Amino acid sequence: SLPHRLHFHHKDRLQTTLPWKSVMHPSRHIHLPTEVVVQIVSYIDGNELDRQRTLHACCLVSHQWYSAAIAPLYERPRVDSGVSFQRFTETISPPINARKNKLNLGSFVHRLNLSHLVHHSSNSLTSRLLGRIKENLEVFVAPTLTFSISSLPALSKCTNLRSLDLGLVQEAIPFPNLKQAISRLHKLVTLRLPQSTILTDSESTKVPWPPALHRLQISGRFNPLLIPTFSWPPALTSLTLKNCSELSVSNLSSHMSSPQLGESLQRLTISGSNRGLTPESINAIPAFLPNLNFLSVPGDMVEDSFFIILCHVSPPLALEVLEFGFPCNDLKLSFETKTLISALDTGLASLRSVGFVEDLVTDERLEEDEEIDKALQERDKHRDSQSGAESRDDEEAGVYYI
Repeated sequence: SLPHRLHFHHKDRLQTTLPWKSVMHPSRHIHLPTEVVVQIVSYIDGNELDRQRTLHACCLVSHQWYSAAIAPLYERPRVDSGVSFQRFTETISPPINARKNKLNLGSFVHRLNLSHLVHHSSNSLTSRLLGRIKENLEVFVAPTLTFSISSLPALSKCTNLRSLDLGLVQEAIPFPNLKQAISRLHKLVTLRLPQSTILTDSESTKVPWPPALHRLQISGRFNPLLIPTFSWPPALTSLTLKNCSELSVSNLSSHMSSPQLGESLQRLTISGSNRGLTPESINAIPAFLPNLNFLSVPGDMVEDSFFIILCHVSPPLALEVLEFGFPCNDLKLSFETKTLISALDTGLASLRSVGFVEDLVTDERLEEDEEIDKALQERDKHRDSQSGAESRDDEEAGVYYI
């Protein structure tokens, strides 16, 4: 939040309202070497809770402190209310007749999260704001209602973008238009598509993906007849399915039957917010994507049959992490612990970690998780002793909670 009403006004405006300005005498100023001031500002910048309030206060001390603190103040601004957003935009993109700051404040913005905004902006204001901060913007989270097809020209000029989150956008944006706008964003590695995306639009195949894109979240609809030959990003390794309209076993199987996904995909996350998902849909995943090393699925969509099938899989899956995420319908698991453990010696022989979303954890579950944890650690030690490798401290084997 922005507790001070002037947090996004530049220094010249701020000085006119300081109650102590008229009594402060220059001789009382304590001068510090610029290197020390920069160190102090760097320390403040690392405190997420109070960084914005404190950096703003630093800008009021003197020209020296202002010069050191102004860039980090605008680097990742918190604009989580309509009031803070209005003042931020008035400073970054002031009205025509307003006094303008000599500094290009928009060039300081590297991360901008507008996910908290609903009716506080407009399509034209969002576009204008993107135009002002395009120079160094690396991470952008779009607002729910005020990002549209008219925002795409400004978005296409944000050439330093690494992460683009359109997951909250409700307006239908034609996928070919969106893909065209991001095709030249050569640094983009993470993309979340809008909720109403129609993925298998034939026109989109003519437009290349950003070359570095390797994490993708898809939502909306796709044609199950076209999705097997859909052209995925060439560098794709991580895929998330969220808010998809129909993930029945036949549709999901069509989706996963892509040879490209079978070869390149390493991580798959299926959210509990998808519609049409069934346990049979989850059972089909290992058959199509045996090379995954991370799989996260809704906890209530996994039944004993999933592990029974895996007991007959040879060679074992590459899967190292299996996560039971937030459920689709019921806050309970539908498989027995012993069934999971039995698959650890067969199809899940490579598994090192099992995660549970905390909503699924009961006192009884905690006791059973100790069994799973023990089994995973024993098998991990056995693998290490056979291969002669040391234990991997970066990914401790066992059960974890999310």
